[in-house]
Amino acid sequence: MNSSADADYAARARSLCERGLWRDVLAFAQRWHEQDPADYKALYYLGLGFGGLGQFAQAETAYRRSLALHAADFKVWNNLAGILFEAMGRPGEAIAALEQALKVDPRNKLGWANLASMVGWLGRHQQSLECAERALALDPEMVEAHLRKARAAQALGKKELVREACLQLGAIGAEKFQRVH
Repeated sequence: MNSSADADYAARARSLCERGLWRDVLAFAQRWHEQDPADYKALYYLGLGFGGLGQFAQAETAYRRSLALHAADFKVWNNLAGILFEAMGRPGEAIAALEQALKVDPRNKLGWANLASMVGWLGRHQQSLECAERALALDPEMVEAHLRKARAAQALGKKELVREACLQLGAIGAEKFQRVH
């Protein structure tokens, strides 16, 4: 499949995802994969479809198959990490997947914020603080990273850092206060 057709397929799959049409995502990605078994993005969208339907073991398999074809896609690693952590209760594997994602794209602010969250939930507050600060170095107005920083600093008893994060959050425009995916 040529890159133009690949982009069209990805745009169609993304549109279905944005509308939460998970069965349609799954059917579309399955047809795509049948037409082009070497296209890792078809497997990525299969993973999204399965995940959206709550079929997490199948989503994990699809993501891992996608990575076997192309291990240098941040989104695939990030989504794999998300289901491993949130849906499957496998935090060690999730963190390893997210660390791999950050090797692929070390300047990905979302990856650093997600890692800050994961390690924070495990009580590794110093590491969480460091990851949040990495995200903030990339985007000083990233609300999630400020929240992670404040939470980690509070757990570490670093009141001045909590105060700093709160002041910085107060200076950020309201439009930035939306959930990042």
